[in-house]
Amino acid sequence: MRINIYTTLLLILISCGTSRIEGPAESYLPAEIPSVASELPVTIELDIRKLEQTVNSNLKGLLFQEDNISGKDLSVKVWKAADFSFFVYNNEITYKIPLKVWSKFGWSAKTLGLNLGDTYQTEGVISLVYKTSVSIDKNWKLVPKTVSGGYEWIEKPSVKAAGVSIPLTPIVSVLLSGFQGKINEQIDKAISQQINLREYVDIAWRELQNPLMLDSSNSVWLKIDPMALMLNPFETKGNKLRITLSLSGIVESYVGAFPPEREPVPLPEFKVAESAPGQFNLNISTDITYDKMTEIVRKELLGVNFHEEGKVYRIEEISMYSSHGRAVLTLQLNGTYRGKIFMTGIIVHNPVTNSLEITEADFDIRTKNTLIGTAKWLLHGKILKRITPLLRYPLEEDLTYLKEQANQMLQGYEIFPSLCVAGNLDRLEVKEVKMIPGAVRLMANLQGNLRVEYR
Repeated sequence: MRINIYTTLLLILISCGTSRIEGPAESYLPAEIPSVASELPVTIELDIRKLEQTVNSNLKGLLFQEDNISGKDLSVKVWKAADFSFFVYNNEITYKIPLKVWSKFGWSAKTLGLNLGDTYQTEGVISLVYKTSVSIDKNWKLVPKTVSGGYEWIEKPSVKAAGVSIPLTPIVSVLLSGFQGKINEQIDKAISQQINLREYVDIAWRELQNPLMLDSSNSVWLKIDPMALMLNPFETKGNKLRITLSLSGIVESYVGAFPPEREPVPLPEFKVAESAPGQFNLNISTDITYDKMTEIVRKELLGVNFHEEGKVYRIEEISMYSSHGRAVLTLQLNGTYRGKIFMTGIIVHNPVTNSLEITEADFDIRTKNTLIGTAKWLLHGKILKRITPLLRYPLEEDLTYLKEQANQMLQGYEIFPSLCVAGNLDRLEVKEVKMIPGAVRLMANLQGNLRVEYR
């Protein structure tokens, strides 16, 4: 009688398909964020209005006076008639300088058989034009060069003696030759004082090599290893002369510990860029937890009864991990079959649907071998077909958030006082998918017009 009871229990256990299957060994491949070559425009703006104010504040009152010029009976005095006005186009700045001119001179001429001559005084307003071209030497020093661009009378002085107009050319010649040097000196000095390019370039080059903490809550770091720094053609934007430098280098992002320190790269000599700055590239990652990946499956299938060839079973629990680069899905079943079974597949990014999907889904080899002897009906049933379509995770929301977070971290980031990050990263592309403990890591590339500005 006892033998019959044991035999019955054994038959029940066999018919229920209870078994213990060993799953694939858990392992993870390296999932470091790869570095990427990039270009970062460094923009320095020369404010023409500030330059205008500087020159106007330095040149006040009596600007020029000289008597007995060149041993002749000629005296000239010059005052500022109104504020100087500046205009900029690319690397050339044009100045219109209105001046009040007083002169006293001796003049003589012979006309109609008469000798005419006396000492005369006259006043007028003349507008002198100057042009400054801005260049850079090999040591990154800003080199302004100011030259005369001619003149025009605003209020032309008029002196006549016995109906004969007295020529004003000598006055203008004296004014230009004697006053030009002072104007050139003041303008070049003002430009050099307003922007010490070498100092700015040194700071930018040095500070950009230091790791930047983008997100303290998640310990996200940005590291740039510069390779070259070149000057792009000068540009005009409104009342500002824009000097743009192209910094090219390797951009790396880190999650976690402080990035490894490297020997600083010295500032290279000045070179002219052959083309405009390219796009800024940033490789960054975001993690999708395994619970998120299996969330839809859980909602749809947990506790649902499956009917296969007169047998009934249900999924009680679902979990996921990695083994040699493949995703492993662990299913805890109950019912006619009780125990764990293991499915494997490859997690990929589908750019058409912008989602994570599992391809090449199948039962693990050990699961197959065991089920052939105990529950072969599971191998040809609905479970694989029901689960695989549900293992799809939409990424639109996560990638949009990733892009917004990256821009938020970078927008207005102050590298150094007055040295700030500006611009926008607007193009995102998923490059690679890796499995790490607890999550699927998306390696994404962000591109945009990120730049460094002096403010």
